[in-house]
Amino acid sequence: MAPARVENLPVDVSLTDTERRVVERLLGWLRAAIGDDLLAVWLFGSRARGEADLGETDPDRRSDVDLFVVVRPDIDASRVKWDLAPRLEEIADEEGESPVWFSVLIYDSERLAERRRIHSFFLQEVDRDKLILLGDGVEGAR
Repeated sequence: MAPARVENLPVDVSLTDTERRVVERLLGWLRAAIGDDLLAVWLFGSRARGEADLGETDPDRRSDVDLFVVVRPDIDASRVKWDLAPRLEEIADEEGESPVWFSVLIYDSERLAERRRIHSFFLQEVDRDKLILLGDGVEGAR
């Protein structure tokens, strides 16, 4: 699974250079920690749509960097989230960014398939807006 370089995403993607570095390093950590059990990582939400104001400094109005991670069903997604939290904090701090602006959801492919099966509004929005950073659209989970 070859990653799309974050800096090669469309120009209308709303990420600062610092945020791009955090995301790139986070992708590297996920690949190292999960290996072949990592199926996909997507950017979604206002950042993927190119609608976030990168100059916004008001914490009540600033948009999160939303990432959606899909792992194989035999992987404990809650454990991955637990392991990811301190690493995300470390990476963001090292890059001079606050980790509070990064929201990472981790689903296994079975949960993703189930949420799609019931036509989850949230998953419909994610699928509509997602930009694939690693892997694919996990179409088998439909």
